[in-house]
Amino acid sequence: MLHILVPVDGSDNANRAVLHARQLAQGARDARIHLLNIQTPPQGRAGLSRLVTQDMIDEYYVREGQEAADDARKLLDVTGTDYTSHVEFGNPAVEIAHYAQQHQCARIVMGTRGHGALAGMLIGSVANQVVQLAEVPVTLVR
Repeated sequence: MLHILVPVDGSDNANRAVLHARQLAQGARDARIHLLNIQTPPQGRAGLSRLVTQDMIDEYYVREGQEAADDARKLLDVTGTDYTSHVEFGNPAVEIAHYAQQHQCARIVMGTRGHGALAGMLIGSVANQVVQLAEVPVTLVR
């Protein structure tokens, strides 16, 4: 089975990467797309109420990650493309490269920009880091 990893954040660039991966999957005999959203919650709980637990914070970010992948799932559902969707926590580039290795993805398809902090200043910084860290081919979609 061909496993294709597509990091998603709800941005137009990420959705274009999903469309490209969908084409690749449709051309393969047996393929699955892995949608991956990385959440980077702030460290520490300074200033948070004692009523807010770490589990509540984690659940919030999981929901945020799932919502960020909504459009991507719809793009795959339209054609019946086989996929799975995950939310992970941590450094985006490191988590993307690790996920690809852990799930034996043959390639990574991702947008060159996203909704990340300082996206305007750090255009493609996550994509560039993934290219450096990944052990599989990375296709960047603009």
